[in-house]
Amino acid sequence: MSLDDRNANQIMEHDICPRACRALWCAVIEEQLRLAVSPRMADQPHEISSARRWFGSRDFFMVCALAGLDGAWVLWGVRRQFQIAGLV
Repeated sequence: MSLDDRNANQIMEHDICPRACRALWCAVIEEQLRLAVSPRMADQPHEISSARRWFGSRDFFMVCALAGLDGAWVLWGVRRQFQIAGLV
């Protein structure tokens, strides 16, 4: 494929930075944990309960895989944080 044939919105595999992708998926997990354990005043109750339910879901395990993490190990740590926070 020549550069002329390439769609300007198309991302080529060699353009993707693995570290940036991993950081993105780790940030998803981090934000969900923050929302579940330490919600802010602006966070809506349905967002908080949704974040708590997300852990252990199929989507959670997919995000862990994309982040290069063992989902079972992360879930163990999250459940421990839930216990410490009195959420379980």
